[in-house]
Amino acid sequence: MSVPSTGAWSAPIVRMTPAQYRDRVLGGWLGKNAGSTLGTPYEGRTEPLGLAFYDPVPVQPAANDDLDLELLWLHALETHGTDLSSLQLASEWLEHMRYPWDEYAYATWNLRRGLNPPLCGHFANWFRNSMGATIRAEIWSMIAPGAPDVAAAYAYADAVLDHSGEGVWALMFLAALESAAFFVSDLDRLLQIGLSRIPSTSRIAKAIETVRSARLAGKSALEARADILREVGHSNVTDTAQNLGFIALGLLYGDGDFGASLCTAVNCGYDTDTTGATVGAILGIRGGASSLPSRWLEPIGDGVVLGWGVEGLDAPATVADLTDRTVAVGLQVVTKRCPWVSIQELPSDEQPFDVTSPDSAPQLADESAPGPEATGPQSTPALLLVEPNWLDASDSAPLLQASSSLAHNRLDSLEIGLDFGADGPTIVPEVARSVIVNLRNVGGDPFFGTVSLEAASGWRVAVPGAQGPNVRIEPGRQARLGYVVKSPADCSEANRALTLRLVSPEGSAKEISVPFVPAACWWFVGPLKNQFGGGFEHGYPVELKPALEEKYLGRDDGLVGWQRMAFGEPVLDVEPIFGGVPGVAYGMTFLRRTSHEDAKLIVHTNDGVRVWLNDRVVYQVHDHSPFRPSLCSGPGAPVRLHPGENRLLVKVVRCDQPAALAMSLLDGQERPYETWGNHRW
Repeated sequence: MSVPSTGAWSAPIVRMTPAQYRDRVLGGWLGKNAGSTLGTPYEGRTEPLGLAFYDPVPVQPAANDDLDLELLWLHALETHGTDLSSLQLASEWLEHMRYPWDEYAYATWNLRRGLNPPLCGHFANWFRNSMGATIRAEIWSMIAPGAPDVAAAYAYADAVLDHSGEGVWALMFLAALESAAFFVSDLDRLLQIGLSRIPSTSRIAKAIETVRSARLAGKSALEARADILREVGHSNVTDTAQNLGFIALGLLYGDGDFGASLCTAVNCGYDTDTTGATVGAILGIRGGASSLPSRWLEPIGDGVVLGWGVEGLDAPATVADLTDRTVAVGLQVVTKRCPWVSIQELPSDEQPFDVTSPDSAPQLADESAPGPEATGPQSTPALLLVEPNWLDASDSAPLLQASSSLAHNRLDSLEIGLDFGADGPTIVPEVARSVIVNLRNVGGDPFFGTVSLEAASGWRVAVPGAQGPNVRIEPGRQARLGYVVKSPADCSEANRALTLRLVSPEGSAKEISVPFVPAACWWFVGPLKNQFGGGFEHGYPVELKPALEEKYLGRDDGLVGWQRMAFGEPVLDVEPIFGGVPGVAYGMTFLRRTSHEDAKLIVHTNDGVRVWLNDRVVYQVHDHSPFRPSLCSGPGAPVRLHPGENRLLVKVVRCDQPAALAMSLLDGQERPYETWGNHRW
């Protein structure tokens, strides 16, 4: 889970001066501020826009999580050094990150429940393919200039905190592209470099190729936008594929002009602050701060405006200070990890290139002419001493195959991966589950000792017959151990019930928790008839007598009874009840408390829902808006839970679209309970 230190080349083949490096980093930060400020007022708008400049014209940069989280990662680099792991990033996240939105909230919730990366970004996270990680590309590209694979590896270690799949690949794509932009300025070539770091079968790749094809076919920007939405469009406005398509559209249709490129991307709508910020950063890195038009920089100035969602950081006050701190870390990374990159002053007698020796002559980086809005002296081109194979992604390719079902840990010289399999860490009362423990020795000495999985009272652990407790692992080698666990009738303590224990021959013991997530136990009955679309208003007998022993007249005129359904995440997969046809279903569970508690119930749906708590209606809605199940925000109602059992009854109405339902419960500080459902039948 740490960034590899190897690279494709072992001697300097690309070179720039410290002044060039700083100018490009400064350009990236300034360009990001400009694009983010342009797009922030329009975030979430899904119709085409018509911007030609800031509207409204700002007096400072917009405060935005797009920059805030990169300031957090700069702090992490300065604190932990350049050998940064996902576990260290997770620690910094928990200490400083407070934004409660979408994938951020799910990642924080998972981390607090003991689910380490990459599992924390994947499990129960409806927003795992959203844009929250792509906003963090600049810091990784800037500290690894001319090193796309190193930047992509940093990006992977970052993105798995709150994403998986396309959400991770999006950050790897942009980090690699922006890293190459320090030396390559052909925009289509940069897109190809990014594409080489992600699966060719991904939706992101399809979006980028759609834009490239539209451009070659001579289609307009609006036609290209329509092609993107037709090929990869998603109801989630922050979906990565469509928004990376808009970024590519801005780059290719803006023709290198800074303002035109920003406006073209932002005018596509959707995640406008991020698309604008990314296009601005790419063009700023590509041409340097000296290439950016003053018209776009003067309104926002040089300030760094920190948002409210990160705490306890020594944040830079100006972009110049941010640039200096970024460059300081980048020089360390280049020295340690990028031997093929040289950042140093040219000797006074050295010429930029030797025209008398064409076969070995260094080449100017592919610098395109500045856009018509550019002002001031242009950045001196960086040098390619040998043309690198920018499309060689062999160093970062293995990351694309890494599993998202593991939770990584570290004990001294052992890297420990807890593999919960495709079903994740959810455990159902009295149902057996398996977990695989991967132990890898990254130290210099052999590990020898006993390994066991200890369980709390009432829990059972079984091991394969041939697997003994004694383990010896040579340096660089690994061992793989399997366990089967079964919870008691009440699995509410699942995240604290199991402990992996390692004991050395001398008797010293080390332990880590093996956190399963207790399933929420529900009973559902249905489907009932939704005649003429009037099911939401109609009162069914279930509402008068919601007893588990009862049966009711179903949609097909037969009797239907309650069935058990267990859910490991806030999104309740109720569509199988309906079988693809309109109907009505009821769900029931019991929330057990030892004292009075005030809480907030959050309910998301794409249709009709009515909720009763202790026989009182606490929330209802009949709305066909797109489903967006944020964990900590959205529609709902304050509720008061009493000591003992609190019966929660939910009516779910399905019309023409597949039923979607999500429910979460926030405590008095508006933080999601670690576990809030009923954990026994």
